[in-house]
Amino acid sequence: MSLLEDLADQLRTTGEHLPIAEVAAATERLRMAGGLLAWVMHTSTNPAGVPTLAAATERLEHAAGAMLVAEQALRDYAVAIGLPRDAVPPEDRRLHAALAPTPPPPTAAAGRPAELSDWWADRVREITKGRAQPLPQPAQTSADLLHRCTASTLDEDRDRLRRELCGAGPAVGLGLAAVAPPLLRFLAAELVGHAPRIEDLATVRRAALPAVAPLLPGAPPGVAEELIARACHAQPQRTSGAAPHHPVDSAAAGAVLVAALLRATGRGADDLAKVTEELRERTLRQAEAEAARQPEVRRAPAVEALLASGPSTHA
Repeated sequence: MSLLEDLADQLRTTGEHLPIAEVAAATERLRMAGGLLAWVMHTSTNPAGVPTLAAATERLEHAAGAMLVAEQALRDYAVAIGLPRDAVPPEDRRLHAALAPTPPPPTAAAGRPAELSDWWADRVREITKGRAQPLPQPAQTSADLLHRCTASTLDEDRDRLRRELCGAGPAVGLGLAAVAPPLLRFLAAELVGHAPRIEDLATVRRAALPAVAPLLPGAPPGVAEELIARACHAQPQRTSGAAPHHPVDSAAAGAVLVAALLRATGRGADDLAKVTEELRERTLRQAEAEAARQPEVRRAPAVEALLASGPSTHA
């Protein structure tokens, strides 16, 4: 085996051993645990554990992003020293499959207490002012649910929106509160032409708020207002001592606002996947820039070995 082939083998092995699939699976399970914990908070009025779990999910997502950056760096290094581009497994074949959430086993849903879905569905029916028939194939992930809710909103179909939200249940539905805010900030930036600021709040409100009342007539108006304010980095206006908004209200309003900003930026429901990918790529570039500003970050052992071998070995 030549030295170049040995380097290619080390790069491939390093890329394959990055625990991306494990981190992605842990992130998805933490999101589901967040839904269950929100149910506990709803029934016991003890929110002490929620911020800790949210922080853990955020850290896992950052870890997954850092590993994506590491794999891209390995791929770029392989090309730089003259190896074929497939010396490191490409992201499209491996990472997308690893990061795609898998549906929970049937026994998990069957063993769930009835009360766990009742409070969620009851609140959905309350804020949408209607009853919902069960869905034969409800959304199994928060991303899928966001896509379905976006399509329902853009079609102005409140009944379908209600069915999608009720069918998803709390473990999937509450994930909307995590996936919607980054998209709201991204779409608000597209709307105003720069990172949204406090002075852009009125523009974003005019574009997004009119969609909320027809689809969520029973939701408190302050819920959507608060989400838009946060997207524009403004301080939400809340009465002193007021209770936090119901978690179902925030999740549903976030999905409706994403759809409204998609429409305001000239996009449709089918563009949501493209927007999500654009957001992911921008986050990846920001992570790369952050890594470049921190030269003390330790390189992967295989890369250290390659660099230690000196420039003469790469001729």
